[in-house]
Amino acid sequence: MNKILTYLLFFISFSMTAQVQITGKIIDKESNLPIEFAEIVLINGDFENPIGTITNESGIFKLKVNSNILYTLQVFYVGQTLYSQEITANKDIDLGIIEVQNSQQLEEVIIAAKKKLVERKIDRLVFNVENSTKASEGNALEVLKVTPGVRVQNDNITMIGKSNLKVMINDKIVQLSEQDLASFLRSVSSEDIKNIEVITTPPAKYEAAGNSGLINIKLKEAKKDSWNAQLKSYYRQRRYPSGSLGGNFNFNKNKFSIASSINYRDGDYFQEQDDFAFFTDGLWHTSSPFRANIKGLNGRIDVNYNITSKWSMGAQYLYNKTDFSVTDAPFTIVTDNNTNNILRSLQSDGTMDLSPEIHSVNYNNEIKIDTTGRKIMVNLDYFKYDNPDTKTYNGRSIINDPFSEQFYRGINTNIQDITNYSGKIDIEYPTPWVNLSFGGKISVSESINDISLFNSGLVNNPITDLPLSQNDFQYDENIQAVYLSLNKKFNDKWNTQLGIRFESTQTTSMSDNLNLNFDNDYDRFFPTLYIFYKATENSTFAFNYSKRIERPSFFQLNPNLYFVNPFQTIEGNAFLQPAFIDNLEFTNTYKNFVTKLYYSYEDDMFSQVPLPNSDTNLIRFTNENFINTQRFGISENYSFDRISWWSSNNSFDLNYSISEFTLEQEEEDQRGVNATISSYNDFILNESKTFLFGLNYWYSFPGVNGIFDTKSSSSFSVSLQWLLLNKDLNITLRGNDLFRSSAERTETTINGVFQTARYYYDSQYFQLSLSYKFGNKDIKAKKHQTGNKEEKGRTGN
Repeated sequence: MNKILTYLLFFISFSMTAQVQITGKIIDKESNLPIEFAEIVLINGDFENPIGTITNESGIFKLKVNSNILYTLQVFYVGQTLYSQEITANKDIDLGIIEVQNSQQLEEVIIAAKKKLVERKIDRLVFNVENSTKASEGNALEVLKVTPGVRVQNDNITMIGKSNLKVMINDKIVQLSEQDLASFLRSVSSEDIKNIEVITTPPAKYEAAGNSGLINIKLKEAKKDSWNAQLKSYYRQRRYPSGSLGGNFNFNKNKFSIASSINYRDGDYFQEQDDFAFFTDGLWHTSSPFRANIKGLNGRIDVNYNITSKWSMGAQYLYNKTDFSVTDAPFTIVTDNNTNNILRSLQSDGTMDLSPEIHSVNYNNEIKIDTTGRKIMVNLDYFKYDNPDTKTYNGRSIINDPFSEQFYRGINTNIQDITNYSGKIDIEYPTPWVNLSFGGKISVSESINDISLFNSGLVNNPITDLPLSQNDFQYDENIQAVYLSLNKKFNDKWNTQLGIRFESTQTTSMSDNLNLNFDNDYDRFFPTLYIFYKATENSTFAFNYSKRIERPSFFQLNPNLYFVNPFQTIEGNAFLQPAFIDNLEFTNTYKNFVTKLYYSYEDDMFSQVPLPNSDTNLIRFTNENFINTQRFGISENYSFDRISWWSSNNSFDLNYSISEFTLEQEEEDQRGVNATISSYNDFILNESKTFLFGLNYWYSFPGVNGIFDTKSSSSFSVSLQWLLLNKDLNITLRGNDLFRSSAERTETTINGVFQTARYYYDSQYFQLSLSYKFGNKDIKAKKHQTGNKEEKGRTGN
């Protein structure tokens, strides 16, 4: 560690003294906006060998010059000289902000230099929403449906080639459950979105955890002294009804800004689950329909204050509370393999009550060191997750020949308390020949579980007493991380970025009742590499590599037993090890086409696995490190917007995976092809662009997922949208999964027992949505990110 820091400090010192440079920032005097594409020229006394560059999107320029020479610095824009100054470069010079008078030409050039719909940067893909037909239609969730490389299925947001992802707003993580996140994104108007960054390989500054990507929704900058608000609601009819109410308010005055939102939802949800296990003495078929009433409240408030022109301070508070009340009635029938006669049946009644509650607090500072882009960002985070969880079941088992009846009953309770503290510092330090980014993070997590349970097993008389046994489990985790990233742009065509992240982890698992006290410490380096080549204005090539780590969730580590019924149990595994993932991607972006070749290798991945016992007919669900997977794939995405009344986003993904298993009983390697296609289309039905029709479809071909074979699934959805009252009132009617074809179906053989399953998540629905915007529709949100997004994600929310 000391060597790393020593080399880092030496490298920074060398960078600061090895070159002489002139820097500055050009802004328009009237609008106070930066001027992009201004030409900066340095001419020596003999007018020979002039040195030149252009300003970037922030109006900043950098020039390397020979020392002790008198230069004339000139600023040209659209053929006019806007500024001239004589300077002698005997040391590094920061000219600061240079104001020029050029409002009319600035507007003309911005129109001429309109950004492409899809742009490729060295470490991310940028979808410029403000240039899309989606810019004035709908909300952030709708925009994500047409974003290259992103899928939205039944409000579930995924990224091609990735097992999970995180969503950020202006570089700040939004930590909500899947359904609450979808509700929150509906509150963000598409008119307020500047672009969406799709980061399939997060650079070194981000946590190395997870084979995950990042989606960063960048909101538009706005003028000062502005405010806006939005009210929204929806009614959704699945098998049972549900609805939501919410709103947001944003305010910006002088140096102070506030962004806030609140959402409430209430309704019932239905799920079907069928499991088949082909034991030697018969087929066990368990049907487990359940109905859940879900009440959820989430709120967010962001406050920012610009103390000076170079120092801004902010705070965020996020609250989420969800109450689940579930009733289920699983029914199991055991039939003879030869005669199909019913041998046994089990009928149960159960309940489940969960009330997870989240408090998340972030305090952040951003300090600009100078006008060349050097700055320091500090984040302090606190995260609290509480979840009282109670599950009960009771029922009876009937054997037909000869007739006999037995009873069973059980209860499982767990009061889970997760706390995380973290501190994070990021420094961006551009130098004349390389852009540096470095920093570090410290994270401390504690998960405490207070467990009570009872399982009667099969008994001859109904159970009235419930003598509970007390169990416990505590998991502590400390992580320290440092990183360094170097970005070098050689010329207008070639750009590279190299990063290294070092993480040191110390964990302790403890349980008194299980006589467990287990430490697991490990240190790892996580490199990232990006190479970018701009062949033409319309074509770019990018290569990237990253090494990642997948840590088990806090739930997966809890080793205490949970009874579903006398023949099914679920348990975690305190001895689970993290898995490590290597990712390679090669991407070509040509106009609105994005083609990607990718490869990943998951080493010793963990997952829940059903382990059947043919002697006892018990199925034990546990978590094991048992999968090594290689995946080779190609994906294609095409965004179509050439016709004024039709926009379309189409994607295709094809991959071949090889999975090797290391279970106690040897299983054959799983090899197979996975493929998905999707098409999201929007049609404008009138000249005023206030009546729109949406047509969406996706299809997943049969394939493999770890130890399971998966069957095909699909979804067909339509929508009608009316924009009224100067497009402030939005009325949308939507029909989702009209043919009820999105059910998941799997097959596997473990320990010689063939098992199949079908899961249907009530995805067919009709929905009426209303939203109304008022106030100044331009908003201004500060860009900063929280520092403990990985730990939040591992709570399962």
